[in-house]
Amino acid sequence: MSFTIKFSRRDLLRIVPAFLLCAFGIVLSVLYGFYDSIFWYAGLFILSFVTVTVKSDGSGHKLIRLLPDIIYPVLAAFFSVFFMQMINLAGHENTDGARWLYPFMYNDEPFRWVKEILIIIAFYFFLRMLCITRRFAAGFAPLPFMILGLVDYYVYSFRGHEVLFSDFLSWRTAANVAGAYSFPLLYPLAFIAAPYALYFIACLRLKNDRPVVKPWIRIVIFAVLTAGFLSCFAVSVYKWGEVNRPQDWNDNGSRINGFMLNFSLSVRTMFVSAPENYSTQALDDMVNQTGIDLSDTGSADDDSSNIIVIMNESFMDPRTYLYALGCYDDPTPYFNSLSDNTIHGYAASSVYGGNTPNSEFEFLTGITTGYMPNGAIPYIQYMKGQQYSLAWALKKLGYYTIAMHPYDSSGWNRTKVYPYLGFDKMMFIDDFDYDQSDLQRAGYMTDSQAYKNLITQLQQVPDGKKVFAFLVTIQNHGGYSKDLTNFETTNYVTQTYTGSDLSVNVYLSCLQESDNALRELLEYLSTQDEKYTVLMFGDHQPQLMKVFHNSFALGTNTSWTIPYIIWTNFDMNKDLQQQYEDDTVGITSINYLSLDVLKAAGVKLPAYYQLLSQIRKEVPCINSAGFYSTISGKFVNFEDATAADAPKILELYRFLQYDLVFDNNNSNFENQISSVIGN
Repeated sequence: MSFTIKFSRRDLLRIVPAFLLCAFGIVLSVLYGFYDSIFWYAGLFILSFVTVTVKSDGSGHKLIRLLPDIIYPVLAAFFSVFFMQMINLAGHENTDGARWLYPFMYNDEPFRWVKEILIIIAFYFFLRMLCITRRFAAGFAPLPFMILGLVDYYVYSFRGHEVLFSDFLSWRTAANVAGAYSFPLLYPLAFIAAPYALYFIACLRLKNDRPVVKPWIRIVIFAVLTAGFLSCFAVSVYKWGEVNRPQDWNDNGSRINGFMLNFSLSVRTMFVSAPENYSTQALDDMVNQTGIDLSDTGSADDDSSNIIVIMNESFMDPRTYLYALGCYDDPTPYFNSLSDNTIHGYAASSVYGGNTPNSEFEFLTGITTGYMPNGAIPYIQYMKGQQYSLAWALKKLGYYTIAMHPYDSSGWNRTKVYPYLGFDKMMFIDDFDYDQSDLQRAGYMTDSQAYKNLITQLQQVPDGKKVFAFLVTIQNHGGYSKDLTNFETTNYVTQTYTGSDLSVNVYLSCLQESDNALRELLEYLSTQDEKYTVLMFGDHQPQLMKVFHNSFALGTNTSWTIPYIIWTNFDMNKDLQQQYEDDTVGITSINYLSLDVLKAAGVKLPAYYQLLSQIRKEVPCINSAGFYSTISGKFVNFEDATAADAPKILELYRFLQYDLVFDNNNSNFENQISSVIGN
């Protein structure tokens, strides 16, 4: 192996861009990143004008020509791993003061990199199997991983957690909302484009010696190496997943698992194992012990009310954060002032800043995503057929069921899922009545116009039918930093700790409009002779653009919390009011909200909801992070929970969930409650 340094006028076309890229990267690395990257930039610049040639003198030294296929893939792998993770760690609050990436990343697991590089080395040998030369195989090997790192950067910027496998399954939804966001270029340019361009220039200086063996032998060897490294990586991920889980909060994916391992662990969300000791017979035995008559489908008499459920996009109670935001005006005074025939509460959402359909799923099915793999999206991954739900239960009792969402129908597989869940009718933006003045920011329909369409649907319900209307709004959707059209922003704040006054003011102004729209709707319903019960709740808190990636919420626990109200245009159920007065926990979860809305509407609970009610008494709150333990008297994270924290009925809930969502062998329990499907 020889190294040659030579300069010519033609070399300036390569060396000058390399120097500029190196200088650019070093400056920005000092300002925003980790010092490790300085060595990468400097080293790659040196390689950009050093010619590396591998030659052998005599047949006894032919094996030296194999060295590049050992060195090049390792170089590509370490380069990819470093810059993929750096872009989502540099400048973060969690890494403030940690100026060296490698010690920070591998403090708890010094040899985790051995697992991480396997997949990239496998891709290098795959390219070699396709007869791509060494230098181009080395040059292109990092490319898909650099692109994945770029996607991860943007997903984190807009949603507050790193990219997971399920994000690619929901690419249509991502494409729908991408126009609402601004795409910053500085970080990607500094930590993805610049280093990769410099790396590729360096790879072009690698020279290729003649092959050691015949082409067909090379193909076989590289195919075996590709399969071998892929197998090692798969085994490593499997073993890693036995004691680690994919992280979907903040930048924990890169910090705790490493980006590639975290993403690979999320692939495992497609494969769900049965809970320990689970069987359909065990579930049936546990259900039988509750004494609930599974044939009881509930009842709704003439006195029962119509039901309207509004899942309001990114709706939260900002009062906790107003002073921290430099704001002293409540943007939702009407919502907070409601008292007559109104119940206020707080619920734990299982998502933050995105993944709206998980909140839909939990509300409509009563099933928590808490015992599903992190990153799972049931609408996309698990729902392949009809599923028992609130819509099916109410349909059996004579309700006309309608799902409404004033946005594109391609999002989150809803066009398939809503019929699976028992809705008679579904409406998306093309089915709504509106004009351009009703669309704000990135074409998001106002709550006011959505409610007007809802009222039209209420007026068109078939004779003799009560209605269950489920409306998912869109007005408050993320993307608060774009220039505005048809939207007047109130300057609630002048300086925020997030560093983005525009984003905060746009979001709070959206809440203000939601509040005004709610007033319009409830004032209309107050004038109606028919009875109406309204539940409005937020699907999750918003993810705002920010400096140094500070969350809009002040802490992990409050970041999961969303407000809700239950309102009736008739006297509120006294037992339900007493239930809330006696509540000592102060928070429930989205999967239980159907219980309270049914009670407020005067509907006798079907067997499934009677069972859910029993579970709630012992586990009053559960989400993707953990559950409230009545035994311990506190909220317990799943990873910290012990057998002493978990009531026995929690095992029943896990069995129930697995049976309804995953198990193809139906229990008697599922057969009984699902008898209403299709009827």
